[in-house]
Order: sequence, then C-alpha cells, then structure tokens
Amino acid sequence: MVQRFKGHITSLLGTPKKQRFLLGVSGGVDSVVLAHLVHKLQLDFGIAHVNYALRGAESDADEQLVRDLAGSLGVVCHVAQAPIAPDASGIQARARELRYHWFREVLKSNPYDTILTAHHADDQLETLFMRLMRGSGLEGLGGIHEKNDVLVRPLLPFFKAEILAYAKDQKLNWREDVSNSATKYLRNAIRHNVLPHLKELSADAAVNTLTSMQHLRDALAGIASQLQNIKKAWTKQGEIFVIPLTSIGTLNPKSFWLHHLFAPYGFNVKEVEKLLKIHAGKKCTCDKYVLKRERDHLILAPNAETVSTDQDYFLVPETGIETPIKLKISTASNTHKPTAKCVFLDKEKLDFPLILRRWKTADVIYPTGMTGKKKVAKFFRDEKMSARDKKQQWLLCSGDDIVWVVSKRINRKFEASANTNTLQITLV
Repeated sequence: MVQRFKGHITSLLGTPKKQRFLLGVSGGVDSVVLAHLVHKLQLDFGIAHVNYALRGAESDADEQLVRDLAGSLGVVCHVAQAPIAPDASGIQARARELRYHWFREVLKSNPYDTILTAHHADDQLETLFMRLMRGSGLEGLGGIHEKNDVLVRPLLPFFKAEILAYAKDQKLNWREDVSNSATKYLRNAIRHNVLPHLKELSADAAVNTLTSMQHLRDALAGIASQLQNIKKAWTKQGEIFVIPLTSIGTLNPKSFWLHHLFAPYGFNVKEVEKLLKIHAGKKCTCDKYVLKRERDHLILAPNAETVSTDQDYFLVPETGIETPIKLKISTASNTHKPTAKCVFLDKEKLDFPLILRRWKTADVIYPTGMTGKKKVAKFFRDEKMSARDKKQQWLLCSGDDIVWVVSKRINRKFEASANTNTLQITLV
C-alpha cells in the first residue's frame, strides 16, 4: 500500500517532498493511516484536529490520541476546541464547515502548502448514493474531487477494507466513533445498509461504479470548458455581467446550457427561459442575484440585499482572520481606550481559537459601562438597529461567552487593565 500511495500522491502533486502538508486527523483509522503513510514517505507535515465535544470524555480521548500520534511521529499538532451542542440541527454539516474553515486558517498562519484529508473509495460511493437520493445534478454525481484548490484527498483510490488491513498489519492505534454506527444519519445508513449489498452483487460492482463516476467527472470537465467559451461574450463591469442574447440564443439543448450557466447564481432554468421570452424591463430575483431582461441583453447583478456570507460561524486563531471580516490580533504593550474598531482584552481570559458568529436569541453580554448583564437582543433595540443590521452583526466569542459585539461594545469581564497581558484586536 505504501508504494501505491507514493505513486498516487506523486501523480497528484508532482514532487510531494517539495511541499509541506497539513493533515486533518480525527483519530479514526482512515486519518491515522494517512498520517502513517505520509510519515513513511518522509514528507514534511503537521496535524490538525478539531474537538467538537459532542461525546464528552470520548471526544477528549480522540484529541489525546491525535496529540499522542503527533508526538510519536515528531510533528506539530494544531488543535481547535469548537463545541457543538448534541441537540443542534445539522450537526454533521456544521462540523464539516468548522473543520474546513479551521484547516484553512491554520494553513494561512503557518508555512503549509496543502491540506490532506483521508476520504477513501467507500466515502466516494456513499457520496454518490446520498446525492442520487437527493436528486443531485451532474456536478454532484461526479462525487468527491481528488484536488480542490489547496485541498487534496490522496486516499480516494483505496477502499476501507484495504485501509483497515494496513492499520492492523502495522499495529496502529485508532479510535472508533460510536456515532458512525448510528443509521439516523443518511451517510451511515448507506454505509451499513446499501454498500454491503452493492459489493455482494459482483466482485467488480464497486470498482466499476467508481469508474463510471470518473467518466462523469471527465464529461463535466468538457462541459466546464464549453461554458467558459460561451462566457467569453459576456462583459463584466465590476460585479455586473452584461450578457448578449446572441451568446445564449442558439444554445442546444437550451435548457441544459441555461441551467449550467445560471444555476450557480441561484436561478431556476424555467425562470430564465421565461425571462428570455418576455419584453425588456422584466426581471427575476433569487437570494443573491438579480437577472434583468433588456432589449438585446441580460444584466446579471448582485442583489443589493445580499448578506456578504451565508456562513454564520468562524474560528479565529491568535493571528486573526481575513474573512468574513478582517480582524487583526496583536500584542499590546500599553492599554488604551477602546474605539469602535479597536479593543484591548485580557489575553489570559481568552480561549483560542475564538469564535466569530451571528447572534442568537438567548445571547447575553456584560457590557462595559454598566452593571449586571444585558440580553443582546435588548442591546440591539437600545442601539436602534434594524432587522437587517441585526442579521449582519458579528459577535466575537471565547467559548460560550461573548467578548465583543464587533464595532459596538465589549464584555467587561474580558477588558484589559494596566496589569494584564493585553491583546489588541482591530477591525481593519
């Protein structure tokens, strides 16, 4: 398996020894094997782990195993504490969102080139069946990509059985997440109830299915190339596209190409087709964009009411964060009076990574300049904030505590004084 892995990662990345990798390691067998293989090839890497505290002591044991693994391999271990309530909705999606955001923040603030994750062939098959059941388009049915920007998945050609066999042969230690057996999650239900039957149909069923997915990805690459050719006739003016009707009038089959051109912006193909048949001045609107019909062209523009990001939860390392807002964090030698865009906090009271999130109904803060606590909702009312302003307001938190209603008020519990180790946080 080591030689196959070496050949595959080389085919993906050229010369892996010229790069430094950040490995996402949960403590499960897949990511432990990935770390072991990368170490076997003597590649330069570090490990990143997110503890969601979903399973109490079990989650802490996962974290400890990852720390021990990093220690045994002699590599750096980056750990984020990002608790998720067990009764929260969309737990798996939120965990995935947090995980990838954290990995990218670590990548930005450390000398890593590429993120590696341990997705394998069984994950690919599970993804296909999940997306089939949800009525996915061609893009979704193509499955997981081996390379996506700085994210690479070098174990995709390997099946779970191969990974387990390697782990047992090498006498590796890993942790089993009991939630992986809970079939209330669709992915787990497919893993335990569908894939075993697929593999029983024939010895080649799984391999042939993966081959078909690769053919589909190749077709999608061809479609993407043609879409770029079509868009060469579009004129971009800032964030606005001017689309000549001549560039889309002769497309065939029209509904297919209109879907691939406009669905990424949130438009239903039937709405676009209807717009093409009516007179100038009409428009259709989705969450983020407006598409307006003019006499001989369409105007595609951002919706003025669009919020800058749909994601509402970000991890903030000690180096700060670039998006969705830019926060610069630095050590301050002196404590000064805070301003709307610059606050001074007691570093010893902060647990990193901090959390940048939207407000919740039950949120409370202990504002500077007053005694007692105050509901954030009431604070917003007192500030005469509109519904849109409330929706766009960011809160900087340490664990469950609100530290700063960004650009408005800090929590006096975290306020720095002359005798504290002070951090300066600036909204740039």
